[in-house]
Parts: sequence; C-alpha cells; structure tokens
Amino acid sequence: MHHRFSRILTLALLLVIVISVLAACGQSAGNTAQGGQAGTSSPSASAPSGGEITVEDAQGTVTLPKKPGRVVTMDFSFTDMLVTLGVQPVGIADDSDPDLFMDRVKDQLQDYTSVGSRYEPSIELISSLAPDLIIVDINKHKNALEQLKAIAPILVLNDFQADYGQMLKNYMIVAKAVGKEEEGKKRLQEHEAKMEEAKQKIKNAGMTILPAVVNPTGFFGHSDHSYTGSMLKMLGFTDPLQSDKAYPQLTLEQLVETNPQALFLMPTDKVTIVNQWETNPLWTKIDAVSGNKVFTVERRNWSLSRGMLGSEKIAEDIVSMLGE
Repeated sequence: MHHRFSRILTLALLLVIVISVLAACGQSAGNTAQGGQAGTSSPSASAPSGGEITVEDAQGTVTLPKKPGRVVTMDFSFTDMLVTLGVQPVGIADDSDPDLFMDRVKDQLQDYTSVGSRYEPSIELISSLAPDLIIVDINKHKNALEQLKAIAPILVLNDFQADYGQMLKNYMIVAKAVGKEEEGKKRLQEHEAKMEEAKQKIKNAGMTILPAVVNPTGFFGHSDHSYTGSMLKMLGFTDPLQSDKAYPQLTLEQLVETNPQALFLMPTDKVTIVNQWETNPLWTKIDAVSGNKVFTVERRNWSLSRGMLGSEKIAEDIVSMLGE
C-alpha cells in the first residue's frame, strides 16, 4: 500500500507539474500573442491620426501632433481658405456679423461658434471649443498670441498686410497645416487658370484703377502693396497711388491729384464720405467720375474674404465692369 500510495502521489505531483507547465505555456503564448498584437498596433497607437505635420508660418516652424480636426479661424480670409479646402471651422472671429461673409463662403459654412471681434476675440469662447489649431494674423492678434498659444497650437500668418502673392503663399501654408496640401495645389492651379482667363477678357488693361474702402469719415485707398490693389496689378492695371503704404487715407484734394481712371468703392455703411464729396465741384475733376467709371462693390468680397473665392469674385466683377 505504501508503494502504491507513493506512486499515486508521484503521479499526482507529475500531473500538477504538467498542468503548471501547460498553463505557463498557455500564458506565455497569450503574452506572445498580446505582445505581437501590441507590436503591430503600437506604432499606430503612438502615431497620431494622419501623422505629424510640420509647416513654416510667419514666426517659424510649427509642428502639429496630428491633422487638426477642430480649427478656429481669426479672420474672414482664413475662413475663405478653409472652406475652399473643404474644411469646416468650429469657431470664427466674424465680428458677430455673419452677413460679412461673402455668399460663396457662407453657402459652404456649416454651424460654427462666433468668437467675436477679429480684433478682440473672446479667449474664453475659443478655449471652450477645445481647438486643435487656431489660425491668427501676426498684426491683428499680436497681443493675444501667448494666450492663444496656451489653448492650442497657433498658425501665425502675415495676412492683414499681405499682398495677393503673399495671400497665395498663406493659402498653401494653411492647406499643408490642415493636411490638404495636394488638394490645395490642385485648387491653386484651377485658380491660376481662372485668373489667366480673366486677363484674356480684359481689353483695357493698363488704365489706372483705385480700389478704396470708404466709411462715414474717411477714404482709404488700397495701393498695390495691399491685397486688392496688388491683385488688380496682377490683372494688368496700374496703381495711381504710388504709395509705400498699403492703405493710405486720402483727402478729396489728394484723390483729385491721384486722378484714377476708374474707382472701385467698398463702403462700410450706406452713407459715406463720398456722399459728401459728390457735392463738391472738385469731385467732377476726377477722370473716373467724368468718365462714368465709379463702381460700388461689396467690401465683404473685395477686402474681407482674402482667399481663392474672394479673389475669383474680384476678377469676375472686373471682367463684368471693365471687360469685354
């Protein structure tokens, strides 16, 4: 009995050892499988969706950990650029007035949160939107850059002082930042083709044209250093201002001296300083006035929406008013 008990005990011990070994093997196999799975999924888990994006803005290198899904734009120009690329901003500094968007931008915009004035946006509202990217202007928003940077990565562009060429560069910077570089390049080619088509239709290129924003108290010419003025220069027209400033303010006497052959007025209000000037005999001394080439155009199209859509609308207006 003693030997039989010993054999049974020995068999039992062997069975325990075998079970333990099998369990260990199973556990090891399970760990290996998990390890293999983790090994294959680890890169995608650590690499952000869409991958890291590096882009050069007006201040240097910006590195975004992933393709931004929630973007806040701090001006109408950036919104024009985003919707052109098929990207919907979650927040926009729209001066709390959606009527300032040009129709082609508004038609493509979905629901968004207004974060207030372009010059004094609500930092609290921007923060509450939990953005992945905030697109700002180096001039308008210089005092808020640190506060905005504490909320999310910021893309700083030279927008307000940009001419047409810089606008195109800004557009491609935005396209790269939101992971749409290839789409951006394709759309830029389409835009350039539209501009060439417009040039072909303009028969009186070379004439002096002055675009200007007019409000109740002032007349602000847009020279060829400005976005609108430089775009007209690109289309073949001449800037009569010859100013180093982008937006010089002119008196009526200075406007008479400048003597543009065509005026494109962008009023901010229904009644502006031009209504007063029209009663002054000096007004009729301007070639644009005597030649019946004073045009009123939408400021939201010609000045605010500085992107593909705004530029193409300017070209269409020019062709319609001064083209074939």
